[in-house]
Amino acid sequence: MKKIFLTTLAIATLTVSVHAERNINTGCGLGSVIIDNQNTVAKQVIAATLNSLSGNQTFGITTGTLGCDKPVLLVSNEVETFVADNMDNLATDIAMGEGETLDTLASMLKVSDKRSFETKLKANFDKIYASEDVTSASVIDAIVTIAG
Repeated sequence: MKKIFLTTLAIATLTVSVHAERNINTGCGLGSVIIDNQNTVAKQVIAATLNSLSGNQTFGITTGTLGCDKPVLLVSNEVETFVADNMDNLATDIAMGEGETLDTLASMLKVSDKRSFETKLKANFDKIYASEDVTSASVIDAIVTIAG
């Protein structure tokens, strides 16, 4: 019986639109996508239960699917690796407001106005590299926040 339920659930997942509207009470996830018109307590309970049981809200949040919004500060693994591997060179380039490492980062982040990006980061160097033991994760968070 459990296999039949899971198979049915998997098939339903493949056939449902990933752009469903999210109900504030049930959040995002599979249940929120499958259960339309969540205008009753029963429908909201079923949607919330499916969201919880399917455990796919993390996937939805990360990918921006299943009615979830992708976080603004989410960057690719390539950006995380690049910043971690180039912390010193990036610090130098940000301090100068130009350089190859900063150009590469701007390209990886798909920055449209590179000059403005460089200027903002240079002006906020002390917020990006706030201490000697700053981590690459905090540098990325600061850069994305400042660059907007």
